[in-house]
Amino acid sequence: MTILADLPLPPKPILVVGGYGYRNAGDEAILAGLLDTIGRDGVTVVSRSPAETAATHGVETVSIRKAASELRYHRGVLIGGGGLFGRDMGRLGSLLPLAGLLATLARRDVALVGIGVDAELPPVRERLLGTLARRATTVVVRDAASVTLMRRLGVEAELRPDLSSVVPSAGRAAGVRHLRAVGLRPERRPVMGLCVTALDPGIVERLAVAIETLVDSLPDFDFCLFPMSRHPFLERHNDEVFARQLMVRRPRLRLLVPPDDPSEVLAVFEAFSAALCVRYHSLLFAERAGIPIIPVPYAEKCHHWLAERSLEPADLTPGAIVERFGGLARRAVA
Repeated sequence: MTILADLPLPPKPILVVGGYGYRNAGDEAILAGLLDTIGRDGVTVVSRSPAETAATHGVETVSIRKAASELRYHRGVLIGGGGLFGRDMGRLGSLLPLAGLLATLARRDVALVGIGVDAELPPVRERLLGTLARRATTVVVRDAASVTLMRRLGVEAELRPDLSSVVPSAGRAAGVRHLRAVGLRPERRPVMGLCVTALDPGIVERLAVAIETLVDSLPDFDFCLFPMSRHPFLERHNDEVFARQLMVRRPRLRLLVPPDDPSEVLAVFEAFSAALCVRYHSLLFAERAGIPIIPVPYAEKCHHWLAERSLEPADLTPGAIVERFGGLARRAVA
C-alpha cells in the first residue's frame, strides 16, 4: 500500500502504540490498515488484550505494562491512528504524549501516524503533544482541521486518509451472512444499521426516543444495532450496554456484535440499506459502502468529518429523524 510509502518512518524493529485491544471496531480497522501498510515483520503491537490482538491481526504483541521494558528491543516507536489526542481519551490520551517523549529521550525514533487532534485540549496535554510532534520523524493526520491545529503547535503535518481506508471489504455476501445469523433477511426486507453510543450524555435520551420512533414508524424495515465499541472494563465506552437497553424498549430491534475481522465489519455496512451513524468509523464505513447516512456526531472528530464533506448533522428529533431516514432508506431500496 502507498498511503505512507513516501514518508520517513522509524526503523524496525518497531513498537506500535495506540488504542488497540479495547474491542473498538474502528481502532482495530486502523491497526489492520497500518499493518497492511508497514508489514508485520519486525513489528510489535502494544495491546490492552495481547492475545486477542495477536489472533486477530497475526502480529507480535505485548501488554501495556510491559511496553516500557520492550523499548530496549525496538529501534522505533509508532503512535498509530485515531482520536488518540482527543478530549474524550482520558488516561490513555494523557499518557501517550509523555510515553512518546520518554522514547525520544531513549534515542528512539518516534512517528505520529494517522491521528486526529481536538481543539482546546487541556493545556498540559497540548504542550506535551506539541513538544512530541516537533521531535517526531513524521507527523501524519487524517483531517484538515488537525492540520490546522498542529500548525498552531508549530508542526507541519502531512494529511492522509484514515488508516482504515486501506482495509479491504470481505464483500456484501459476507455481510448478509452476518445479518442472517441474527435473524435478519436483507434479501427480503431492508435492514437499517444503528451505530449508537452513549458516550455523549447530552444526546442519549433524545437518541433513544428517536430510535423508538423510527422502529414504530417504519414497520416495513428492520433495524440492526451494531455496537462499534465494546470496551472490556469501562461501561460508558461499551456501546453494547446502550444497545441492549434500547432492545428492552423496542424488542423488534436486533443486535449484531461486530466481527473481530475489520474486513467483515466493512462487509456488514455493505449489507445495510442505510445507517444512523454516531461513531466516527461508522461514518467512514457507511461512506465506503455507498449507503445513505444519517449522521448524529458525538465528538469533535465526527464534526471534522462532516465539515470536510459539507454535510450537516441530523436534527435529533423523532419527526425529523423519521422523515430523513425514511426518505433515504426508500431511495436506497428503490
